[in-house]
Amino acid sequence: MKKYLKNSFNENLKNRKQYFIHHIPVSIINPFPDSIDTDYIMKNIEESVPLIFVTNLEGIYVGDFPELEDREIQAFNKDDAIYISSFSEYPTVSPELIIKDIIHEIGHSVEEAFYFDIYGDDSIEKEFVGKKKRLVDLLKAEGHRFPNKLFFSNDYVDELDAFLYKNIGYDKLSMLTAGLFLSPYSITSIREYFSNGFEEYLKGDKTYLRQISPALYKKIEELLELE
Repeated sequence: MKKYLKNSFNENLKNRKQYFIHHIPVSIINPFPDSIDTDYIMKNIEESVPLIFVTNLEGIYVGDFPELEDREIQAFNKDDAIYISSFSEYPTVSPELIIKDIIHEIGHSVEEAFYFDIYGDDSIEKEFVGKKKRLVDLLKAEGHRFPNKLFFSNDYVDELDAFLYKNIGYDKLSMLTAGLFLSPYSITSIREYFSNGFEEYLKGDKTYLRQISPALYKKIEELLELE
């Protein structure tokens, strides 16, 4: 990744524009599609994300990173930095999707910075596990068969994601989990559960989050009190 960044920086040095979200540098290695207003995205994120939530970030990079393609994802958090696709192959991508992707990854950075504040009292874990137990009951009532460890062991996160996507289907899961999980992907791990809730708190419906995930909602409120 470091070699890729260095080469890309050198190739794009003359045209590269630097942005900031609070004090965090955002480097555009490969630009978003022409239809995207990058200034709007940066301003929107800065206005939506309190300063305390970016204290653990060293930078945000926009580009066509091989790791994104290899993992078939749009963004990831690594070594105190966020890497997000330029969406060069998706010219119709919306600014709102890009904003949510970045904020979701900021949520993972918040996890790392405030891990014990978030998970120390086990309230989020108890809420998360309770929801998964209810989902397991719903799926078995529908006739699906699977070992319980698929849902309750951290050793099977990838297998669980594949099972939910391929065997159940996200459309069906969205209906089954309405009022239980914010999205099918938040079922896969407590980290995704938190980041989806974080994203919903900042760019979605706070009232709905408080209704379906009160422990998670309360924890984000407590983090804000630290600012």
